[in-house]
Amino acid sequence: MVALPMAAQASGAPAAGVSTLEALIEALDPEVRAAIDDVDRTLIVLSLQQSPWERLGAASQMAQVLARIRDAAASQRG
Repeated sequence: MVALPMAAQASGAPAAGVSTLEALIEALDPEVRAAIDDVDRTLIVLSLQQSPWERLGAASQMAQVLARIRDAAASQRG
């Protein structure tokens, strides 16, 4: 399963939200948890099949998308 605490800390999200998410995932049906794990493994394998330059390009595009989402959310709040 994906290391949620690292992702949340990197994004500045509070650690309490991470433990809540982990608790929700743990409370899921075992088949649902297995499906989540399968998706995680598949995404990791697909990422590792890309060249480092392709991964860098994909990461750069994702950062731009996240910045646009952040900016849109901020403009709706203020």
